Amino acid sequence: MEKLNIYPFKKRKVKLSTFLVLLVVMLLPPVSFNIYFSYAKEQMIERLQSDYSEVLRAYSVKLSKDSSKNLEEISRVESVFMNQIKSLEVRVNQLNAFLDKRKKWEDFLKVLLNIFEDQNRTLCYLDFSQEKAIVEFYEVSKNVVSSTFQNSNVSTSLLFEEKLPEGFYLRKYRLEYKAVGK
Repeated sequence: MEKLNIYPFKKRKVKLSTFLVLLVVMLLPPVSFNIYFSYAKEQMIERLQSDYSEVLRAYSVKLSKDSSKNLEEISRVESVFMNQIKSLEVRVNQLNAFLDKRKKWEDFLKVLLNIFEDQNRTLCYLDFSQEKAIVEFYEVSKNVVSSTFQNSNVSTSLLFEEKLPEGFYLRKYRLEYKAVGK
């Protein structure tokens, strides 16, 4: 015989076994996602530890499943790296400043070496400042000072000239070298 629902306003009741089956079906996807992602996280941590083991050992970083601990470790290492970057930037700036100062005076050294290549010249005054250098020297010769130390940054002036026997002249020159940044 067939069961007929004679009572259309009757409340439906769910059996306990049906409820449990529905509960398991509803909870299965979130639980499986949780298991899958925790496994994927473990695999990723193991791969990172194997790929970057030297760096992790050098900075004593311990990776774990707990993300908050990993973030603390990463922020600690990041601050160490930032301090190293700042110290390296300071060092690079110091080296650049040194090179700039050296470039300013390279031409002057060439001029100075050219002046005293000739043995007839004697230094009598040398003054340095950050912007310029002043060199005064005596020269004993028959001809006027050569243009070997003429430079765009060098101004040459004859301070005095005295005639010596046998056609020689005693001359005192003043060179001013202005250092300009390059």
